[in-house]
Amino acid sequence: MDLWECPMKRIPLLLLAMLATTPALAQLKPLPPPTETRPVSLPPPSKPASEASGQAADNERLRERLERPAPAGKPAAKPAAKPQPAAQVPVYDHDGRRLNGMRPAGPGRVMDTRTGRYHDTVPSGDGVRIVR
Repeated sequence: MDLWECPMKRIPLLLLAMLATTPALAQLKPLPPPTETRPVSLPPPSKPASEASGQAADNERLRERLERPAPAGKPAAKPAAKPQPAAQVPVYDHDGRRLNGMRPAGPGRVMDTRTGRYHDTVPSGDGVRIVR
């Protein structure tokens, strides 16, 4: 019987092979830190200390300008008024029933927002009526 045919005889052989490589692994040197293998380059300083005090002076001037009231000669700016949507014109079907969800799509046309269809209209009373 060969040594490799019996699994029980393989185990001591594998243990012996592992023990033989252990001293070789112990002699390996640990890897050096990544900073030793290449030079370290630091980013340049953001601003010198002399300019930092200039930034503080700029901040102080801005704060003073914000605290000052607006000149009396100019009126305060008013926010722009948002345009109000046009009042919805009631839309009626050909039998006179009111339809909801219709949007004007131009002169003499409306769009049904539920179906996406466009319909021709004619003026009728207080709103418009869809033409068949």
